[in-house]
Amino acid sequence: MLMTKVKNTIGELLIKGFNILREENIPSYRLDCQLLLGKVINKDKLFIMLNRDLEISLKEVEEYFKLVNLRKNKMPVKYILGQCEFMNLDFLIKEGVLIPRPDTEILVEKVIEEVTKNKYETLCDLCCGSGIIGISLAKYKENTLVDCYDIEDIPLEVTYKNILLHNLHERVKVYRSDLLTYAINENKKYDVVVSNPPYISEEDMKELMEDVKNYEPHRALHGGEDGLDFYRKIVFQSRDILNSKGMIAFEIGYNQGKEVMSLLEEDGFEEIECIKDLAGLDRVVVGKKL
Repeated sequence: MLMTKVKNTIGELLIKGFNILREENIPSYRLDCQLLLGKVINKDKLFIMLNRDLEISLKEVEEYFKLVNLRKNKMPVKYILGQCEFMNLDFLIKEGVLIPRPDTEILVEKVIEEVTKNKYETLCDLCCGSGIIGISLAKYKENTLVDCYDIEDIPLEVTYKNILLHNLHERVKVYRSDLLTYAINENKKYDVVVSNPPYISEEDMKELMEDVKNYEPHRALHGGEDGLDFYRKIVFQSRDILNSKGMIAFEIGYNQGKEVMSLLEEDGFEEIECIKDLAGLDRVVVGKKL
């Protein structure tokens, strides 16, 4: 009896991948498999969808299932892909930096609005991670100079690569610093301090989803017992580096609006405002040093 050769077509590989991830209760199993196979054969999602009968080499098949197994073990798909989209821009990411969330775009959009209105020019992206906030601001506001700060090796490396990726090395710099210590020591001054700092409380850290808990850097998530440690430090330090009429802009947790607004008020900030996300939850707090 003749043995039928198994064809490793895009369609067959997708179905096998779907079944593996679906058994692990991964809701995005279909999209994830399309993206992972696209990475292996260097094609976009549309190509994958339109060429289901295309045969794939054995080497590519092995690589595909290797990536599917990483996803099966709950590694976030964007870490596997090594890239993500934010503010309609492409960025490199890797384990050791947070995966950008769509909610953070609300922070960037608010800062862009204020930069335009107030003609701000010097910006500081604090706890920069992959650099997405500072780089997006520089990309959309071409009159700005941006300094990005982080204390960890991997964020510094990834931010630098993203600066080069977007050809912004003349206007965006990245420095190692424990919060604003470097800026204070160098007598730097900024019109805007923008930050998405670690803000998850001790209690909420225990409730994180498995893919976040097991793969994303805890140091970039954990904001102390009540989640507010970094806001306190940044507000205190910012008085030394913010220009008159300068602005501080934070991303916050959904239940931290009142507390962060109070921190700014107690430190003499004015025009304090809380902006909600698309779900109607508190997401961004801004205030001005007048």
